[in-house]
Amino acid sequence: MFMSLWRRAFRFRAWLGAGLLALAAPAALASDLETKVKAAYLFHLIKFVDWPSLPVGEIRLCILGSDAVGSMLGELANRQVRERRLRVEVDNVADPAQCQVLFLGRDEKRLPDLLRRLKGSSVLTVSDAEDFARRGGMVGFYAEAGKIMLEINAETARVANLRISSKLLELARTVP
Repeated sequence: MFMSLWRRAFRFRAWLGAGLLALAAPAALASDLETKVKAAYLFHLIKFVDWPSLPVGEIRLCILGSDAVGSMLGELANRQVRERRLRVEVDNVADPAQCQVLFLGRDEKRLPDLLRRLKGSSVLTVSDAEDFARRGGMVGFYAEAGKIMLEINAETARVANLRISSKLLELARTVP
């Protein structure tokens, strides 16, 4: 079990090293690369989070306020992750509390309301909104030195009964 987790963490680190290229390319290419990196992060984050219970058969990854990330992740729909089929829902999310992962794009107008509503529920909230983890979200994307980095609010995740792998926490900046 430990070796399996270690191997997954090592592969995740190797993927991050390869995937977090500098975004110094022209704006359109940089934006496309940034979107791909965020989509890949979302897919791989699932492997490093333990939920109190997961539905049998599928994991729901929901996206609100980011069509670009949604379309990238749409290509990963129905792939297997954690021995379950990945179900990707973009913008047509009836009840965000039924998602295991909820990505809120930086332009999502309902972001503060959704964070209040989901507080304490076992939904991994992720966003590229500025200071997302500091404002009560769980995982925030931020840019530093031309790379997309992670900021994690471990306390918010703990209150939601989610356990984030220590290997992932080592790669991220944690916030109070």
